[in-house]
Order: sequence, then structure tokens, then C-alpha cells
Amino acid sequence: MVEIMHCYRHPKRETRVSCAACGRPICTECMVQTEVGIKCPEDARLPRGARAGAMKGNQIAKTFLAGIAVALVGIPVAYVILQIGFGRLILSGLAGYLAGTLIHRAGGRNGGPLAMVISGVAVAIAYAPFVVVPILNGNVPVHYIFPALVAVGFAIYNSR
Repeated sequence: MVEIMHCYRHPKRETRVSCAACGRPICTECMVQTEVGIKCPEDARLPRGARAGAMKGNQIAKTFLAGIAVALVGIPVAYVILQIGFGRLILSGLAGYLAGTLIHRAGGRNGGPLAMVISGVAVAIAYAPFVVVPILNGNVPVHYIFPALVAVGFAIYNSR
């Protein structure tokens, strides 16, 4: 069964159409036909470059929740990656790339500085137990620091 939505500008009007850019439900009076689909009036006015990095409240919340998930799930993933001798840098780069992709998509593919910060911090948190604890004990684990930096770099790059 199809979920009945109501236009965000006209709450009493039912609709089955949503904006291609932000996903808000819109009625036939509000929708604007563009080259890339039907959009709400706000998104239809903006060029794509102006929308990049401009996140709405729900997109910020989803990005933040994806960042928390990456940090929590990333700890055991980072542990396994750091136990591998050969290929540690490549696997760290792949893990960072996938984490950045997840966070970028969770935020509605808008990216921008906020998504980049959340991606970088989430991946850094995942690697932190294996880097910070030895440093506090007086040991500098270079063989763990470089993979962590590679993962953070790929996460930031891929969430922009």
C-alpha cells in the first residue's frame, strides 16, 4: 500500500509526488518541472552548485547518526584491518572511502563541510583506541598512525 503524503506547503492536500532534490512531498500546484525531475519551488530556484553543502535539519540528523554508526562499527573493522600486515594501507583507504560514501549518502548527497567533518571524526574515532592508547603509554605506533590517516583522508575526500 502506498503511503499517503501531504504537501509541505498545503498540509490538507494529499500527494504521491516528492521533490527530486530534498524529498519533501509536493502537490501539483507546488511542483516545478525541471530538466532533472519534479522539484519543490525552493529547490527549483537554486542552481545545483548553490545547493551543495546546504543541508536541511533532517539531513544533518541523518548525517550525524551515520557518523555515530561508522564510529561504532568502525572500531572492530579498524581492529581487523590493523592486524593485517600487508595491505593495511589499502584496506584502510577502502574502509575510509566506504565510510565517507555512507555518510555522504545518508545526508542526501549534499556533502559540504559538515559531512566532511563528521566523516573525518567518525573514522578517527574508529581508529583512536589503537593509536591513542599506545601513545599514552609512551609508544608511537607509526604502523597504525599511517593507516588511520589514510582512512580519515579517504573518508573526508569521499563525503565532500
